[in-house]
Amino acid sequence: MVRLARAVTKAAVQPPPSASASAPAAAAAAAAAAVGVPRCSMPSTTSATSASTNSNTSSVRPYSSSTPSSLASSSPAKKNVTASAADRRLAGRRRFYKNVGIAPSTPPGHHLQNHHQQQQHQPPVTSVSEVNSPISAGVDGTQSATGVNNTLPTDSSLWETMLHPRRRHHVDSNNEQQSWHTITLDNRALRTPLGLPLSLPSQTLALAVASEWDAQSDYLRPAQMPLMTLCCTAIDQVASQPDSHRTDILRYLANDTSCYWSDPTSARDRVLHRKQMRAWGGLHDTVSSSVLGLPMNSDVNPAFAIGEGEAISLSRRGSSSSSSSGLPHPPILLNKATKWVHSLDAWMLSALYSACAESKSFFIGAALIHEAMNGCAGGGGRGADDESGTTATSTATKKEGRAKKNEAIIRDGKWAVEAARVEEEFNIECWGLVEGGHDYDRLNCSIQMHAASFLARTVANG
Repeated sequence: MVRLARAVTKAAVQPPPSASASAPAAAAAAAAAAVGVPRCSMPSTTSATSASTNSNTSSVRPYSSSTPSSLASSSPAKKNVTASAADRRLAGRRRFYKNVGIAPSTPPGHHLQNHHQQQQHQPPVTSVSEVNSPISAGVDGTQSATGVNNTLPTDSSLWETMLHPRRRHHVDSNNEQQSWHTITLDNRALRTPLGLPLSLPSQTLALAVASEWDAQSDYLRPAQMPLMTLCCTAIDQVASQPDSHRTDILRYLANDTSCYWSDPTSARDRVLHRKQMRAWGGLHDTVSSSVLGLPMNSDVNPAFAIGEGEAISLSRRGSSSSSSSGLPHPPILLNKATKWVHSLDAWMLSALYSACAESKSFFIGAALIHEAMNGCAGGGGRGADDESGTTATSTATKKEGRAKKNEAIIRDGKWAVEAARVEEEFNIECWGLVEGGHDYDRLNCSIQMHAASFLARTVANG
């Protein structure tokens, strides 16, 4: 009996081969969660189905599933870990390349079709549902509630449409062909975690991503490559499943952080209220008029909660048109927000998702991405329905003066960090800073906001 109990105990504590094989992926997923990147695919240098590609740049070779000799020597074999699983680990992997560069690439079109054709002519390393990605949705490689999709997109037309930037200015076909670039490591083209070509619609963006790879020292750290993470997320996740990301973005409207204000009449909260005024002043007018194209009047203003009691009451009651809890925003504002989010391509949607997730606010994320897209200060740009490029303005002099004041505010990455961290910074002032916690949160917030703004700006400008 004692021998049997020991055997049962040993079998219970010993992990199954499938779970252990995904331990590197779980470690990468934990690293992604540590930096606060939701739904994001971490970068990968190998692909389960990648092979030679029909690229215009014949001198650039794509990374395949075979492991470089320098990489194989730096990935020691572990018990219950297959060679392919150990090789595709990214977090903690030694730098296996010397030179980083960029090369011209082709726009998304036949990439997905060629990828499926290559998959049919070569023996797959893993099945389609278990692609060679350093981060998986589940420890066993299956889909889970994390929202990360590890299967190849099936609708090539949707994938291609979402990846083509919807720029405000006209770009002819020749310039658009020249604007797509990929990243090269030792003259070999880089691929996404799903094995799709990493084609970026901006030379400036490609140079920035290449600099992230070049900045890696002895070991690769995905947390130090936010732009690479956003680009892989746009290609692998958002372009093939835009509706799920749109839904998640719009959910922030129901309990938007910037719509909950402290009570200015309370002696305890008046200091926090002044800080909120400095950070959020004019934010909702800018988003409502410039981004959504709504008139600046009280009938279509967002719903606000002042003080703890009103916040609890409004969040529980919800709007009359929906049974779910949340702030009762006007239906026209919700419709305009939905239409604007649906007008964004995969690149802007990825940037907006990252900004909203970091700030827990649709209005902060929308203001940041709108300014990055249009290259304007605060209130510039056109509304969601205004094709003539003008914004809806109020005839009242007070409203016009407030709109002009909002235009002077530059809503860039630095502003977004301040707006997203009003309450937390106030608590730090009151109770002190926790080293290893609050300082990391500050750094992560700054990285995510500036990366989202940079991605939107470079893609919009081409």
